[in-house]
Amino acid sequence: MSGCVSHQAPSSSVIVAEGSLSIVVKVGGVKCCDGVLRLAVYNDPSSWMSEHNMVRGRLGFIQNSEQTFEIHGLPEGRYAIAIYQDTNSNNKLDRWLWSVPKEPYGFSNNVGRYGPVSFNKAAFNLNEDLDISIELNSW
Repeated sequence: MSGCVSHQAPSSSVIVAEGSLSIVVKVGGVKCCDGVLRLAVYNDPSSWMSEHNMVRGRLGFIQNSEQTFEIHGLPEGRYAIAIYQDTNSNNKLDRWLWSVPKEPYGFSNNVGRYGPVSFNKAAFNLNEDLDISIELNSW
């Protein structure tokens, strides 16, 4: 694992049954070494991109241009991941006037480079331990 420090999910997470599956998320394209990475795992399209209804959340302190997160204890299911680099540590994804993110961001399946992404485009099935890679987009 990289120098990333993972914390417990924020209190705004949705409670899901404990499972035995894990996801290792390798994140590239990180602008070293400003701010923190904020990762959220969702399992419901109706809560996608919500600040309060994620299944798991992680905070990673940036030490280099690649970071790794480990998410354990998930049951089988369909999930999607959203992540952004909070370069100024203000706890939000800053945007330009026309809603394009100012800070690096990414999604599972590496979708969403040129606009909003749906849960279904970012979603993947978790039925065994999984390693995924997400490359952050930045403008």
